[in-house]
Amino acid sequence: MRWLPTAAVAVLLLTAGCNAFVGADTVDQGTVTPAPVPTAAESDTATTLGPPPGVTTERLENVALLSAAHRQALNGTTYTLNERYTELIIGNDSSSVRREETVAVESPTRYRDEMVRMTTDANGTIERYEQSTYSDGTNWYERRDNGTVERQRGEVRFTRDKYAYRTAFYLNRYAVVNRSSTTAINSDGSRAYRIRGSGGEVPTTAQVAEFHIELVIEPDGLVRRFDVRYRTADRLVEYSFWYEDIGETTVARPAWLNESTPVD
Repeated sequence: MRWLPTAAVAVLLLTAGCNAFVGADTVDQGTVTPAPVPTAAESDTATTLGPPPGVTTERLENVALLSAAHRQALNGTTYTLNERYTELIIGNDSSSVRREETVAVESPTRYRDEMVRMTTDANGTIERYEQSTYSDGTNWYERRDNGTVERQRGEVRFTRDKYAYRTAFYLNRYAVVNRSSTTAINSDGSRAYRIRGSGGEVPTTAQVAEFHIELVIEPDGLVRRFDVRYRTADRLVEYSFWYEDIGETTVARPAWLNESTPVD
């Protein structure tokens, strides 16, 4: 289904309202296998399915070009975006934060965003926070952790898909690495490219001991999956996003809105 064409980082990852992934551990993220070498008869097709913008057959060369192609590939289509962020504080006073989010986008003005954040302190006490957002194209609703619902009436005005720009931001911030390699693969039966890289930078003044990324990219530049993992002296951070139901996502009115909001 298609519509007409019409951000420090740690804080953004932890506090982004109504942007979360629910049940990300159970999501089928697809299978990835090495792609066979094309035969002579397939050479024309293989040429048309060459590396996406910003990518060569050897490495990730231009992240800005790739992120622009990623936004363009999402323009005018429906999709479900999943995100997961985990931060583990290492040491005597160890603690952790885990955020999961699922965003279903039917159009720039019709979407649903479900977020769950779990914080565990050094004593093992767990604090859970949930937030949900729903836009029906005309009104925008936000359900907070205490169950209250806020409604903003009037036309929702977005000329572009804000969620596509969010994932492009993470690509620009995390995918710039010193070393990378490209491999042609089959992802769920379609040709794609897998990039693995290391030696990047992160939004912290602490020295980074390890930094690794992995991307699965379609020929048109859509980054179907992105993973980054890094470690400093006192923390381990992992962040991922991945897409599902591209071109097939629809957004229904959530049950919490039906139960909590009077019908005018």
